[in-house]
Amino acid sequence: MFISSPLFSFMPDFLPSGDLDRSSYFPKSRCNYMGLPGLTGEQMVKVDKTMMEEMGISVELMMEHAGLNIARFAAQEATGSENGIVVIAGSGNNGGGGLVASRRLASWGFNVKVFLPRGKDALREVPRAQLERAVSCGADSFDGLPEEEPGVVVLDAYLGYGFKPREDSKSEGVFAFLRGCDNVISLDVPSGLDSTTGENLGGLTPRAILTIAFVKKALFLLPEAVRKNIFVIDIGVPSFIYRSRLGIKYDFPFTERSLELLEEAFRKQPFVHVEMNVQDSLEKSWWLPELLQKRS
Repeated sequence: MFISSPLFSFMPDFLPSGDLDRSSYFPKSRCNYMGLPGLTGEQMVKVDKTMMEEMGISVELMMEHAGLNIARFAAQEATGSENGIVVIAGSGNNGGGGLVASRRLASWGFNVKVFLPRGKDALREVPRAQLERAVSCGADSFDGLPEEEPGVVVLDAYLGYGFKPREDSKSEGVFAFLRGCDNVISLDVPSGLDSTTGENLGGLTPRAILTIAFVKKALFLLPEAVRKNIFVIDIGVPSFIYRSRLGIKYDFPFTERSLELLEEAFRKQPFVHVEMNVQDSLEKSWWLPELLQKRS
């Protein structure tokens, strides 16, 4: 099942209605849009580094873009919910994105509760500033985890693409809490998932994954029911970075022209549902922004 009908409002308006056949939409040239690879954690580090060092775009600015678009998605999911939104925020940049979303959602009138499993004192400089801004806009902040939060949308902003598996009792408690929630939206990757290898200490099955900028390689290894609800969030990364900075070889089944579809999608909407195509080899698995089929 798709997540919820309000999200159809973000489907691009340049497509005709009804079920579509891909080959008819791209006659004679469908192979030119075959697919895009997943990125490793190391490649995402290069993306961030290029944005900062070559373009002068700070982590804080990227965090603002991510948090705004995450908030837009969460607002769609939480519409009609009287119980509000709970944000589980880590101490790093993934947590910072969740805190930006908290601020935005609070400013839109949602009842937002932020929980910091490692406590406020563990926050890095930029996420700490984001927390203060969120609280000033009306979000409530607590150290630790909630006892129980039935009927709420839960934003999993605890760990992102930089996570490497390790023994950590604090994180085990976070994973256990999130596994017990039935309406989780994970930011970038589900907490506890190594974005490169797919080793999964969290064991989460979120209702949706909002992966930042580009699909991560490990997402192909998740159960099919989870893969059906993956979205890529626009934070303003230009496509030349994917073309020439990351060492990607655009050999079959990958093609640079598929980046044009992503650009087109982001011109229309801030988050894009993706089609995940899992092959026998992880290195040959590919994805595309899903613009061509009406989902049911």
